[in-house]
Amino acid sequence: MKVLDHISLPILKLALPLILIQLCQASLGLINTLVAGKFNYQDLAAIGLGSSIWTPVFILFTGILYVLVPKTSMLQQNNEHSKIQYLFQQGKNISLLLSIFGFVIVHILAFLCPAIISDHYVAHITQNYLHCVAFAIPGLVYMTLYRFMSEGSSQLKPIMLTFIVLLLSDAILSYLLVNGIGNLPPLGGAGTGLANVFSAYIACFVMRYLVRKAVPAIKRDHHQVVSTSESLQILKQGLPIGVTLVLQILALSTLAFFASELGTRTIAAHQIVINIAMVIIMIPVAISSATTIRIATFSAQRNQKGKQLTGLTVAVITLCYGMFMALILILCGGQITALFSQDEQVIVLATGLIHYVAIFLIFDALQTVAAGVLRGLQQFMQPLAVILFCYWIIIIPLSYFMGVKGWLQITANVDIIWQILACGMCLAALAMIIQSYRKVQSSHLVSE
Repeated sequence: MKVLDHISLPILKLALPLILIQLCQASLGLINTLVAGKFNYQDLAAIGLGSSIWTPVFILFTGILYVLVPKTSMLQQNNEHSKIQYLFQQGKNISLLLSIFGFVIVHILAFLCPAIISDHYVAHITQNYLHCVAFAIPGLVYMTLYRFMSEGSSQLKPIMLTFIVLLLSDAILSYLLVNGIGNLPPLGGAGTGLANVFSAYIACFVMRYLVRKAVPAIKRDHHQVVSTSESLQILKQGLPIGVTLVLQILALSTLAFFASELGTRTIAAHQIVINIAMVIIMIPVAISSATTIRIATFSAQRNQKGKQLTGLTVAVITLCYGMFMALILILCGGQITALFSQDEQVIVLATGLIHYVAIFLIFDALQTVAAGVLRGLQQFMQPLAVILFCYWIIIIPLSYFMGVKGWLQITANVDIIWQILACGMCLAALAMIIQSYRKVQSSHLVSE
C-alpha cells in the first residue's frame, strides 16, 4: 500500500495543477466566443471560423515543443544542469523557426478567407481576426517553450500563475476592444484577435520571469555553441507528437462535416456532444502529462518497478474516472444536453448520442494516458501510427460510407458515426496499451 501511495500521490500532485492549466487553456476560446457572441452573431461565426483555422497550427507547434518535457525531466533527475541549458537553447532555435513559420502561415490563411468563406462580411471579420492572431503566434510559441521547460522540471506553479494572468488579461482586453470604451471604438470580433496579441506577450514575459526563477538551469551562465543539426533533430522528434494531435482534431472536424450532411439539428446535436466530450477529456490529458513526467523520471533512475507501477496506477485511475463520467452521462444526459439548446429535437438527438460518448470517453481516456507512458519513454512514433490507423484508416472511411451514405444500414444516421467512433477508440486504446506495456518491458532489457 505504501508503494502505491509513493506512486499515486506524486502523479496526482502533478496532475491536479495540470488539470487547472488545461481548464484555463480551454477557457480562452470560450471567452472569445462569449464576448464576440454578445456583440453580434456574425462576429461569433467569424471568431469560430477563425479559431478553427489557426488553432490546428498552434496545436502542431505545441506538440513539437512537448518533446522537451520528458527530456528535461530525465536531465533534471540526473542533475545535468548544463545539458538542460543546452536543451533550452535548442528549444529557442526551434521556437524561432516555428514563430516565423506560424506568423507567415496564419497571414496566408487570413488572405484566403474571402475565397473559402461565402459570407463576405463574416469573411472580412475572420480575415482581420487572423491578421491580428498572426502577431500573437511568436508570443504564444515562446510562452509554450518556457512552459514545457518548467513542466519537465515539475515546476507547475509558474505555469498556473501565468495561465491565470493570460485568462484574466484576455477576458478584460477582449471585452474592452470588442465593445469599445471611452475613446476606443468598438472593433467587434476582430478585437478578440488584438486582445490575443496583447495577452500573449503579457503571458510570455510573465512566464519567462517566473520560469527563470523556478528553473535557474535554463539561464545562460557560459557560452555554448548550439548545433543547428541537433536542434533540427529535436524538432523531428517532436513532429510526430504535433502531427498526432492535429490528426485527432482534424478527424473530429471531419466527422462534424459528415454530420452536417444529415441535417441542421444533427449538426447541433453532434456539436453538443463533441463539446461535452472535449471538456471531460481534459482530466485524462492532464493525467497523461503527469504520467510522461513520472515515467521519464523513473527512466532516468533506471527504476523498472516505478515505471511498471506508474503505468498500472494511471490505468486504474483513468479507468475509474472514465467509468464514473460515463455513469454521470448516462444518468444525467438529458439534463446536461438541455443546457446547450432549447430545441426538443436537438436535445433528444444529443441525449441519444450521449450513451456512445460515454463508451468513447472511457477508451479515449485510456489511449491518451497510454500515449503519455510512451512519450515518457521517448517513444513518439507509436501514438502517431495508432491514431493514423484507427482514425484515418478505420473510423473516417466507415463513418462516411455507413453513417452518411447508409452502406449496410437501413438508413443513414449520426448514431452510426458515434458507434464507429466508440469502436475505433476501443481498438486505439487496446493498441496503445499493448505498445506501452511492451515498451516498458523492453526498456528494462535495454537498461540492463
